[in-house]
Amino acid sequence: MAKENTTIQSTDQKKEKENKKKSKRAASVSEKRDKREKKNIGLLVFTIFAMGVLLIFSAYAWFSTALNVQVKTFNMIVTRNSGLTISLDGITYDSFVEISKTILIDELKNTYPNNLSQWASNGMIPVSTNGIPNSDTYFFDIYSSSGVRYKNKAREIGFLSTVREKEEYRRSFNNWIAFDLFLKNDTGSPISDNLYLDTGTGITFDTEEVSEEMQGLVNSARFGFARVATVPKNTDPTTVQNLQCNGGCESIIYEPYDKAHTELSKERAKKYGLHLEDGTYFPTYAYIKQGGPFQMPDTISGAANLNLEYFQLQNTITDDSLRTPLFELPDGVTKMRVYVWIEGQDIDSLETNSEGAEITISINFIKDTRGYDSFNQYSTNP
Repeated sequence: MAKENTTIQSTDQKKEKENKKKSKRAASVSEKRDKREKKNIGLLVFTIFAMGVLLIFSAYAWFSTALNVQVKTFNMIVTRNSGLTISLDGITYDSFVEISKTILIDELKNTYPNNLSQWASNGMIPVSTNGIPNSDTYFFDIYSSSGVRYKNKAREIGFLSTVREKEEYRRSFNNWIAFDLFLKNDTGSPISDNLYLDTGTGITFDTEEVSEEMQGLVNSARFGFARVATVPKNTDPTTVQNLQCNGGCESIIYEPYDKAHTELSKERAKKYGLHLEDGTYFPTYAYIKQGGPFQMPDTISGAANLNLEYFQLQNTITDDSLRTPLFELPDGVTKMRVYVWIEGQDIDSLETNSEGAEITISINFIKDTRGYDSFNQYSTNP
């Protein structure tokens, strides 16, 4: 009997120990859970605070995150019956090409697998570039920033830093638009024609009622073109698609609204001691190097303390110089790269915070017939 009682007592003691262990484990789990919840609450509070700071500090100047310039339609046209056609993949050519996110990002990879197209699905946001940095690349050096920061609550002087963006893969959510373009010029002549931008090239609004903020953004628009190389018309498409510079690339920037300035742009420029007059060109100094932080007033085009190690005058063609050729266009297939962006260093992008709007982009090409004329003259003369 004593032995039986001992056994029962021993079993009860084991159960009691096990229950104590379970209780400790439960308490430990509960304690850990409470700590995790407190930590998560702390992180949530910090995140909300950080987001609030980010929104306060970023919604100012030309790097504003509140912009939303959505592209509704984008098309390219070349003059018919001139022997010039265009293509997005170097395979199918026509006189008209439609550009969209679906075409560039989703469909083009089926016929041009290694294309590096860029699209602005969330809207175009101002960046800055002065074209290609050298003749060995056809990719523009593009610079962006997360916005202006302040060192105190008074927000007296803002600071900003810039970073160089890369185009190492296709992106549907970028701040600008870029894609390769192939032009087939069928002249049969050893003499090159000249390629020009035609009337109608530019950006228009989808609605007549837009704010001055939005008008200022459109006044800051730029079109960029980089010429890569030309090969014979019978070159296989894979070779055409993979053409590289080999030291021969060149770029040019078109500024369609170089003399258009809103009253709001004039007021903002005046705050920094700059005189802006509608109908008069104001030079843009684009970023050529990443760095910072820079004091906001010292980064504005026209500022007295502009550091020319980081900024350079943006040489552009305008409506006054549209008779200047973009490039020579030999007989054959020429590879180019096209860029469309909002230039943040343009004076009309100063302190921009637009609610956005839908825009229509058009690029129209035309060429002279110098190759035809020279060839015909040569072939008809004895």
